Amino acid sequence: MQAEIADTPQKRAAGLMYRDHLKKDHGMMFFFDQAQEWTFWMKNTLIPLDLIWMDEKKRVIHIERNVPICTRTDDSCPQYRPNDGAMYVLEIAAGTVDGLKIEKGTKLQFANP
Repeated sequence: MQAEIADTPQKRAAGLMYRDHLKKDHGMMFFFDQAQEWTFWMKNTLIPLDLIWMDEKKRVIHIERNVPICTRTDDSCPQYRPNDGAMYVLEIAAGTVDGLKIEKGTKLQFANP
């Protein structure tokens, strides 16, 4: 899997907004300086996604599958977050989590930037 890196506040704020396509083997990885219950939403995101939160050991702690786009024009889109602190979040095309059999507790491997 290839992932774009979102490691600055500007890149994290933009995320995958306004994109109309995401290949099944691509995504965006969000890197944070500290573990928190990072909240994500789908405002201005044009494609459904799977969201994966991981702890500092890169172990999956929470998954949101097939998160739909939000067509609202105000700031009232649903928000998604884990119950525990995460250091990393991976956004990938909806359905990819099930296809790769990723589940809570799975340890993912990737290099930090």
